[in-house]
Amino acid sequence: MPVVVLGLNHKTAPISLLERLSIGQEQLPKALHELENSEHILEAAILSTCNRIEVYAVVSKFHAGSQDLRNFLAEFCHVAPEDFADHLYTYHDDAAVRHLFRVAAGIDSMVVGESEILGQVRRAYQVSADEGMVQRILGGAFRQALRVGKQARTDTGIGRNPVSVSSAAVDLARRAFPSGTLDGKKVVVVGAGKMGRLAARSLASAGASDLTVVNRTDSRGEDLAALFDGEARSLDDIDEAIRDADILICSTTAPEAVLHHDQVASAMEGRADRALFIVDIAVPRDVDPASADVPGVVLRDIDDLKGVVETNLGSRMSEISKIDEIIRAAVDRFVEWERSTEFAPTAAALVAKADLIRQVELERIAGVLGELTEEQRTAIDHLSRRMVSKILHTPLDRVKKMSSSKQGYVHLAALRELFELDDDSRPE
Repeated sequence: MPVVVLGLNHKTAPISLLERLSIGQEQLPKALHELENSEHILEAAILSTCNRIEVYAVVSKFHAGSQDLRNFLAEFCHVAPEDFADHLYTYHDDAAVRHLFRVAAGIDSMVVGESEILGQVRRAYQVSADEGMVQRILGGAFRQALRVGKQARTDTGIGRNPVSVSSAAVDLARRAFPSGTLDGKKVVVVGAGKMGRLAARSLASAGASDLTVVNRTDSRGEDLAALFDGEARSLDDIDEAIRDADILICSTTAPEAVLHHDQVASAMEGRADRALFIVDIAVPRDVDPASADVPGVVLRDIDDLKGVVETNLGSRMSEISKIDEIIRAAVDRFVEWERSTEFAPTAAALVAKADLIRQVELERIAGVLGELTEEQRTAIDHLSRRMVSKILHTPLDRVKKMSSSKQGYVHLAALRELFELDDDSRPE
């Protein structure tokens, strides 16, 4: 099973590196087509979220395929390989599939059991399918991962009282105030996507009642603001929107910062001792990190959420062992399915190639044999078919039995290599 996953996440890399390697939704088709042009990449899907960038692939050769993935990240994201080499993790075969299942189940996330990741895995699969980059093996792995993610949330308590990066950000903001609530605080949410919606919902639950939504698309921002009886503003009005804010939560998908140091400094003029608490959960970051130097500004990002997340882990930890059991069974089912379906196309390719060779040789001797009766031609054709069938019977029978073993893929790969089954050229 030649599956590889290569990536970085919140456990292995800081936000400053993750944002440099982030691949936006609108960039995915182009990125997938670049992977398609890689020599050793057969199938591929990209999962890029606020706390991870991972490329899943089916490769023709493990080491060469893994190198293709590293080269892709460096070239597509314009980041030198040495800048991220020490932060990379790579999984192969069963371990790669198990990692995908853990991600979909929400137990590899910074916020264990988070609600967003399953939808993000689904979108990564859908985009790759639309671009023709997932076929039998990776398509099967992602479909199984989505089933595992759903089962983990229905059969265990991991999804009970759902937590998200957005809700953790709100919890971080709530802790910044002595009262422990957001009553009477003026809050601005920048970004009306899913993260923004979750943040707005968490803010309302935490007592925030004065909400302004800032978004690039006016209609989307207005729809979200209306849900919480708030105000909607255009991104062009962000300077004015944050001037009176107590809390600012940013979660856009913009490729670069939407709020710069000078804008934050200007917003803080005339506020006396009134602080501005900013939580930037976007990747790449929405707020210029230099804004933290502005007097009165407290700026937090994804890296700062880890402490909040650890204290909220609590009861979820007891559910991880149950999910691991679900994943273990799912990996076993996937491996069994993959091995059982790999033999048929290999056997069919070998039989087809042998029959093509048989037909070519019959054509060659047709002139030598001279005029033959219909009965003689039928006898020769029948004899040649029986010879090919008998020659192939034993190796095919042996490989079929071997294909169900742990090293089944190795035996099938050897058969394809020995008989050049991936070479579509006509025999000479």
